[in-house]
Amino acid sequence: MTVRRLYVPHLPDAGGAVTLDEGATRHARVLRLRAGDEVELFDGAGRAASARVQSIGETVVCEAATPIASDAASTRIVLLLSVPKGSKLEACVRMATELGVDEIALVQAERSVPRWDEARARSRVDRLARVAVEAAAQCERTDVPLIRGPRTCTAWLETFPAAASGVVFGARAARPLTLPETTEQVWCAIGPEGGFSDTELEAFEAAGFAVASLGRWILRVDTALAAALTVVQDRIAARQSR
Repeated sequence: MTVRRLYVPHLPDAGGAVTLDEGATRHARVLRLRAGDEVELFDGAGRAASARVQSIGETVVCEAATPIASDAASTRIVLLLSVPKGSKLEACVRMATELGVDEIALVQAERSVPRWDEARARSRVDRLARVAVEAAAQCERTDVPLIRGPRTCTAWLETFPAAASGVVFGARAARPLTLPETTEQVWCAIGPEGGFSDTELEAFEAAGFAVASLGRWILRVDTALAAALTVVQDRIAARQSR
């Protein structure tokens, strides 16, 4: 039987009683959990603990064992994701979570169709954070990607660490992705429908980003994201196996 996984913001270092918050309590009810059921609690920061449901009332209380920290990835992946139109954004966040991204920085690119005001942006980022939690629970991650933004390409590039590696995937690019032998961060940029503008691509290259190909065909944003992150993870794994 599959053990149900529930997200909690904090796990006691030595184990003990954990009262689930509103979201986790609602999830427990959807799963029809009962007192005595075994669950796994994860804190989104890389720790998880086996637990047992103690009581179900207005809130759900679990008794957790001592948390165990998962091995941290040796290379941090930051996804610069241009905000796509329609309903694709939540699907992109789910896929990015499943594919091991550590941070998702939303980009308001020149060709991005959606334009959010401050209140709308805050609401959407909060919703996307919940989507990332749900995806992490499903794919058995113990950490949850940080969702940030949206900001312009220029604003994000001002925060690009000098020691990081960057790659922007272009529809007309000719070269495959290569990564340095050692790098602690990889920033991966995915453009909007229509791609990044020439000005934005020049800014990426000026910041030290490589421009890499995803093949001969023009891909939709969600397809490009899945392909790009698969390539990045493959290059990281190949480098680590040497």
